[in-house]
Amino acid sequence: MAMHVKCNFSIMALYTIKEAPMSPHYFWLNCGYNRFNHLEDLTGQISVFDSSVHFNPSEGYTAFKRARLGDKVIFYQVQNKVGLLGAGTVVKYEEPRRGKIIIHFKLEEKLQPFKKEYLERSEQLKTALYRMKEQLLNPLSEDDYAQILAVGRGEEKINRYFMMKEMENFVKGTEYTIFVRTVNGIERNGFKHYKEMQQGDRVIIYRTAPERGIYGVAEVTSGMRKLPVIQGRTDSTAVSIKYLGDIPMKTIYDLDREPMLRAQYFLTENWNESVTELTKVQYEVMLEPGEDKERVEPLKTTPYLHELIKQANRPVKPVVTSKKTFVTPSGRKYEEQPKQQQKEQTQPAQPKVIHLFMAGQMTQPYEVVKNYLNLEHDTPYYIADKTWTAGTLYGQYVEDEQIKFHPGVLTKHLDDNTLIIDDIDQLDPAALKPLLGAVIGKTVHLPFQHNNQPATIGCTHATFNIKPDFRIVGITTQTAEDIKAHYPAYLHPFIKIYQFKK
Repeated sequence: MAMHVKCNFSIMALYTIKEAPMSPHYFWLNCGYNRFNHLEDLTGQISVFDSSVHFNPSEGYTAFKRARLGDKVIFYQVQNKVGLLGAGTVVKYEEPRRGKIIIHFKLEEKLQPFKKEYLERSEQLKTALYRMKEQLLNPLSEDDYAQILAVGRGEEKINRYFMMKEMENFVKGTEYTIFVRTVNGIERNGFKHYKEMQQGDRVIIYRTAPERGIYGVAEVTSGMRKLPVIQGRTDSTAVSIKYLGDIPMKTIYDLDREPMLRAQYFLTENWNESVTELTKVQYEVMLEPGEDKERVEPLKTTPYLHELIKQANRPVKPVVTSKKTFVTPSGRKYEEQPKQQQKEQTQPAQPKVIHLFMAGQMTQPYEVVKNYLNLEHDTPYYIADKTWTAGTLYGQYVEDEQIKFHPGVLTKHLDDNTLIIDDIDQLDPAALKPLLGAVIGKTVHLPFQHNNQPATIGCTHATFNIKPDFRIVGITTQTAEDIKAHYPAYLHPFIKIYQFKK
């Protein structure tokens, strides 16, 4: 079972639960057709490679030296039917003599034969594959390995995003043919993007009337292909799209105010291309509600979106340089005018004090979370219910046979650094405000006394001192959309979200 960090309000990362004491390395193996017997089932076959057979003598050998038992590998076939072949493991490692390494790779799972060109549709994988050398064994990051594996299994599809300028009055649910050349056979502006379109890609419809802006979304149902000859047209090459529906119209001026879109060439009055490519970030920002609507900081799969938005909105202050005096050849003196420079104010990122794990219907999420975070067996573990209040977290006086002070679930375990709360969605998010105030350095008064003194929570000199690395690990059955609606926007910078994935 693997677990992926699905989305995070500011940072996203991808992890794999490590069963072994030492985490595995990940590799991309370029293998020839004859390395396996294709007349039999590939699953379970072992192929032997040695460091003397590679394309790049220096870097190939370096990768071989890093390999060890249990390392994971993606097999990519470079002959005949080129594409992904499968995934497997290093099952044997030998060094018969100094300077020579022999590795036995076992193919354990067949993958769909996607080519590099398809994998490079992912912005993340495009960078990794570009850096990859033409050698036998290439190191991969854990993130890239997990994404390639998901794509090869058919669990994930790599879509791309486009903006298309069309004046048709599209009807929701209707499929349309978009010709990529004019009636005279001249390629439309942005023609190369038509060639890149594949089934499933998303398209934002841009129109110049009644105002220049975006009006709807569509999905590519068929990539570029040659249609039968059409009377009156020199060329009938086209792509097909299905119109998914209208969106709240945004003019190019509305879009230009978005930090992620600011100064983009396709938002100018004279933009004349028929189609252009968008990044996933740009596509998502275009579909966000406008400023006139209630906006909650959205869940994002983009690792840096929240930080960039915060950075774009950050005020700047001018810095004046000192004056310099110059003397001309004639002996005349003059002073250089001071220059104004813009210097950003740096603000530290908010710590992620709340780690939410979307468990879905998993039967034992606690065990998986504990193993994933390498938590001790005695890490405090609670299950919340609807009776939980702020007093349950921080402490309260309870009348029994006599009035007794009951310490809070949170304040009782501040020294443990980690507190696990299952069904954390049962807790009112407002109850977390004192904790967050303490995290950012404030001393917050609590509504009770402790040892005959007003109780406080803070970083220093408080009744309950919180450490910088303290975290609440919450387990929830909520979906990403539920979480976005459940937690107010002021909590988003403090939250990191994970999702279990089978």
